[in-house]
Amino acid sequence: LLSPFFFLMVSSQNISQIHSIKVAGAISDVIQSTLGPRSSLKMILDNQGRLIVTNDGNCILREIEATHPIACSLIELSRAQENEVGDGTTSVVIMASEILKITEILLKKGFNPNQIIGAYYKGLNRGIFFLEDQVTTDIKIENFDEIKKVVSTCIGTKLVSRFSRLICELSFKAMKNFGSNRRYHETKYFVKVEKITSGSIEQSKIFPGLMLEKDVSHPKMRRFIDNPKIILLDCPIEFKKGETLTSSFEITGRKQWEKILKMEEDHVIYLCNLLKIFNPDLIISEKAVSEIAIHYLNKLNISVLKRVKKSDNIRISKATGATVVSSIEDLEYSDLGKASKFVVKKIGDENYSFIIGKHGSFPCTALLFGPSRDILDEMERNLNDAIEVTKTILSSPKILPGGGASEMAIADFLLKKSEKFKNANFFVFKTMAMAFEIIPKTLIQNCGNSPIHRMNQLRNFHSHKGFFFGIDGKNGNIIDTRKTGIFDIYHVKVQIFKIAFENAATILRIDKIISGISPKNHNQDLTKGPKKY
Repeated sequence: LLSPFFFLMVSSQNISQIHSIKVAGAISDVIQSTLGPRSSLKMILDNQGRLIVTNDGNCILREIEATHPIACSLIELSRAQENEVGDGTTSVVIMASEILKITEILLKKGFNPNQIIGAYYKGLNRGIFFLEDQVTTDIKIENFDEIKKVVSTCIGTKLVSRFSRLICELSFKAMKNFGSNRRYHETKYFVKVEKITSGSIEQSKIFPGLMLEKDVSHPKMRRFIDNPKIILLDCPIEFKKGETLTSSFEITGRKQWEKILKMEEDHVIYLCNLLKIFNPDLIISEKAVSEIAIHYLNKLNISVLKRVKKSDNIRISKATGATVVSSIEDLEYSDLGKASKFVVKKIGDENYSFIIGKHGSFPCTALLFGPSRDILDEMERNLNDAIEVTKTILSSPKILPGGGASEMAIADFLLKKSEKFKNANFFVFKTMAMAFEIIPKTLIQNCGNSPIHRMNQLRNFHSHKGFFFGIDGKNGNIIDTRKTGIFDIYHVKVQIFKIAFENAATILRIDKIISGISPKNHNQDLTKGPKKY
């Protein structure tokens, strides 16, 4: 898996596709046990020596140092799914790998890859139309209980599943904070997660404003301000340093030294007087603020936060309407921003600054409390997934039966459709149905049950009793998902099916992998051109 290329001595048609299928299967085997509520955990030692314990598919795959192009393609597939909808990162890789495994049967029977790909797209389009037309159900986005059932299905497979209701409430409140004008594409700017290693997990909450792990720069500066006027700076408030490190000069006497100090102080006072013109209540700078500037700004009754992260400054800018200014001399009245309150509070052993705005107009901060950093990191990953799922369900309020019921519904539909063909599509549609069955089959296996008997029962249920029957991920039994409240989001499922088949189709089109770089410890005559693998 970690070797970039394998030299194949056997000459055969479709040998490159079969090799790619083996590599995809190796990637799938890594994360297949992490699917469902009874998933296993993976302990990862990252490149910084940090230990990570998680069952998140994307988190596991991004730590794998794979150099094979097919392996990298599947890892990128999981990352794309995470960025797009926030859920299904494990399912999409498992399904893409299973599609390739099943395709190997067709390749060995002599089917052309392009013929297989064309039939795959035809079957996928018909299957998605079938889901939308007969299986989907609309929900009311104002009803928290209905959204909770959908988000709980996502969170129920995570490490913090016992706190699924809390995570659901946090994600719903975070998205509700956007108000009527929801800007879903800017979620990362308007929902910030802060982790505090103290207290219990149940204390976690959504704070309607911004929180910075900073205290005011002077103990006598105001820590509570109503309706503050805010200036954001991307420049220091101190004497301008030389352009190069080689700048030097010689001091011959005390008066000359005092003159230099007076010049520095006069320049800092000049900058403070420029800021005084705009009468701000709070100044936030990404750079340093000298002690002289802090002294004079405190006399002017202006609070200062220094060395703030650039990402936080951008978030404050979007929230308050302020403009981040790179030079104090260029500051204008239109660059100032406004907030509702500025408060400094002590939580645990640290002081935190809060910038509070009106509901629906300001970003929010998710305060996560927990006993250790590892648990908080996993909670942050799970909360981010829940927020993305909530965002998706609010923008596209359609749901499907969960527990593998949607996959089995498409599989049953494709099996029935295949009977109407008398050409190659007969075989391709049947293999597609087998690929869709991998999700409920994996759920059964992760519960410790034998999939053969349960899968036969599930096929029988879908053929005669309807398509709402799936697998209970906690015990591997067959259930009616409508009664247990296990649902998946239509948009997430369609995204999984589409990009899994598209990725598999792309890999099947590769008929040769050519290395333009000679392997290590292997002398190659470059005049003969690149080797084919």
